[in-house]
Amino acid sequence: MARLVLGVLLLSCSVGCQWAVSREAYQRDMAGMRQQQDALEGQKHTLGDQLTVCQADTAKCKDSLQTAVRDQTLCGDDLKKTKEILDQCANRGGNCAKDLINCQLSKAKLEDDGRRSAAELKAAQADRDRLLRESKALAESLARIQDGVRKVQNRLKDLVAAGKLRIRERNGFLVIEVASDILFDLGKAEVKAAARPVLSDIADALKSLSDRRFQVAGHTDTSGTDAVNWRLSADRALAVLTEMTSLGVPAGNLSAAGFGPYLPVVANDSDANRARNRRVEFLLMPDLGELFRLGL
Repeated sequence: MARLVLGVLLLSCSVGCQWAVSREAYQRDMAGMRQQQDALEGQKHTLGDQLTVCQADTAKCKDSLQTAVRDQTLCGDDLKKTKEILDQCANRGGNCAKDLINCQLSKAKLEDDGRRSAAELKAAQADRDRLLRESKALAESLARIQDGVRKVQNRLKDLVAAGKLRIRERNGFLVIEVASDILFDLGKAEVKAAARPVLSDIADALKSLSDRRFQVAGHTDTSGTDAVNWRLSADRALAVLTEMTSLGVPAGNLSAAGFGPYLPVVANDSDANRARNRRVEFLLMPDLGELFRLGL
């Protein structure tokens, strides 16, 4: 019993001691844990503050990033617009360069046209002056011819009035027409003596135009053969030419031709008309050298 009691006491003492030791350890542990908890709370607060700061910084960074993105977008748009403006400027510059080249070409063409026009104007003025000179010379030549024609008409007006010759214009030629019956017997080529006064008056008229040439032309009617008539017309023209030179007309101013029946002035359908076609003509010939000088 005593042993039992002693054992219980020893057990109680042992348990009490152990509890006392465990309590102290517990309190120490709890104090340590409270310290750790306090430290953790402090760290928590610190981390919370840092998190808040980080979140604020993150928000700022996000805003900055968004701003940067917007700025980049705006910069991209501005860059695109700038590029478009530069392209437009380049195009305008190219067009301006083309326009400048075209203007220079147009200016050169206008200057060339101006020089050509000036040259053409100068040439036209030279042509005008030449034409004026030629026109004046032609007018003077025509005036001389008309004056000569008037002289011939005045000298021969009595023969015209007497019906011994006709003065007319044919195809631009002055023609003095003498009937063959006055100059020749029918079918003959010898000048009749009675015709010499008529030829003398004609010779005086021709000599007044010493600078002009005349052709003596013989014509027949259709009686007889063409060969005979052609020879007769030529012989009569030569006979009159010879007579005119003997009357003082320069031989160099005369020529002769026979036309036979081929240039009638009227139809050969009556004796009167056939007599009219038998004739000798004096044709005032144009001065070919003068015409060439006038460019005609």
